[in-house]
Amino acid sequence: MTMSLVVLWLLGREPVVSTVPCKTVAECWLSDDGKPIARPKSKKGRPLPRGDCGKNLLWLDHKLSCENEVCVSQFVGDKC
Repeated sequence: MTMSLVVLWLLGREPVVSTVPCKTVAECWLSDDGKPIARPKSKKGRPLPRGDCGKNLLWLDHKLSCENEVCVSQFVGDKC
């Protein structure tokens, strides 16, 4: 019973759709609270951070994508 509640809770998380236009995910970034934002100029040309259990935990918890020409952030949960 408890496991099914956890699965339902995880599946119930809706993606956060922004108003930031994009053609590719390379134009998107995550804010400190996991919301999709336009990629800062200082980060242009750099790869997206790879999640780890240290300084990039936010990037482990969220999947960033460009869908229907807007930046989208989906919470996927902590894997550490």
